Parts: sequence; structure tokens; C-alpha cells
Amino acid sequence: MVSILKKQKDKIISKALQSFVNIIITDYGKLIDFGINSKDKTIFLKVSLKGENEVLNIAFSNYSIVTEHKNTYFQFDSIRTSREWMNVLFDKKLSDIFEENKIQIPGYIATPINICL
Repeated sequence: MVSILKKQKDKIISKALQSFVNIIITDYGKLIDFGINSKDKTIFLKVSLKGENEVLNIAFSNYSIVTEHKNTYFQFDSIRTSREWMNVLFDKKLSDIFEENKIQIPGYIATPINICL
């Protein structure tokens, strides 16, 4: 029973975050697939980038949703992609690209996520 509820929670959070991700990447491509595994604390995306023939797979590991000073953030330990050069870049410069490995979540999305957690 707990497993079923956890999967439902993952689906609700996925839907909320999908709209956020679509807004972010609309200039660069289209979100094909998106999933959350709250048990393993992973998030995966499949993105079709403009001008690219191959889909880009992205995986965030050990994510958490944190609230600081009335702001909600998506925080993670690492990013892995299906592009080797991106993996090297993230390994070397992740903290320069994402301060404290965090991405701020807008309030209209943060509210349903915080209710589900």
C-alpha cells in the first residue's frame, strides 16, 4: 500500500515539475519524458533538443526539495547525461553552474510540491 501511495505522490510531483521544466527548455527543445523515483531520490528527463538528432537523457541523483527564506529549491548531488562532454563539464563545474547545486522552484509549483511532501 505504501508503495502505491509513493508512486502516486511521484506522479503528482512529476506533473507539477514537468510544466516548470517545459517553461525552462522551450527555447532549446521539447521534454519527451520525465520521471521521479522518490525512493531512490532520482529524477530523469528525456529531452529532444533543437538541431540535435539524438535525445538527451538527464538524471539527477540524490535530490531533495528544500525551503529557505520562503523560497523552495530543487537540490541535487550530481547530474549525469547521455553526452560525455556534458558529464565532464558537470563534474568539473557543477557548483559554478548551479549555486549550491540548487534550482529555485517558482511559488506556483512549489506549493503543490510542498503539500505532497
